[in-house]
Amino acid sequence: MKKTINVLIVDDHPLIIKAYTQILNSISGKEGLYDFNVKSATNIPDAVKLIDNQKFSSKLDLVFLDISMPKCYTMNMTSGEDLGIYIKSEILGINIIVITLLDDNYRLINIIRKLNPNGLLLKSDVDSDCFLYAVKRIMEGHIFYSASVDHLLNKRIKQNFIIDDIDTQLLIELSNGAKMKDLEALLPLTKSGINKRKNLLRYKLDISGNSDRDLVLSAKEKGFI
Repeated sequence: MKKTINVLIVDDHPLIIKAYTQILNSISGKEGLYDFNVKSATNIPDAVKLIDNQKFSSKLDLVFLDISMPKCYTMNMTSGEDLGIYIKSEILGINIIVITLLDDNYRLINIIRKLNPNGLLLKSDVDSDCFLYAVKRIMEGHIFYSASVDHLLNKRIKQNFIIDDIDTQLLIELSNGAKMKDLEALLPLTKSGINKRKNLLRYKLDISGNSDRDLVLSAKEKGFI
């Protein structure tokens, strides 16, 4: 008898959700282990609404989560990563598979350290075989990273590097054009503390100059904001 797995797919592209659903349905058709009951959300508010629905969330087994989601400032969530942290706080023991286009090893390490997902896949790796193997491993209690993720992480896995919430807020405010006086009002930091944070971020992101613009561009390129 097949086991039913209740799945939530969160991605801002409906065509990607459709493709993932078709892969899961094809697995159900050819693989004797699982049937998938799939729900989806294309934005953070809709996903939160589903998670807050106890009738739905109490039966949820697995979340496929995109990191590059549209920001939702009213819920203080600027990425799928923030949404994933919320989901884990609301549903203890939930299995989360992150599927992302981001292929910067610094960014992947931050996702692992902040969210600690059960699975991490690059979208370029995703096919029915990868999906099936990931689901099998994770439902058996293992961690699964796709081949490209493993390759990227092996380059920098020992790097002690993380962008915390204050760093993220600082980068977002800089990207919105905030000046020092604005930053002092918005962040729990002194002027000296803000400058130290910016210097450390430049070091972490391997930026040689002192330009805030270069800092913001690098953070966007690497998917931190």
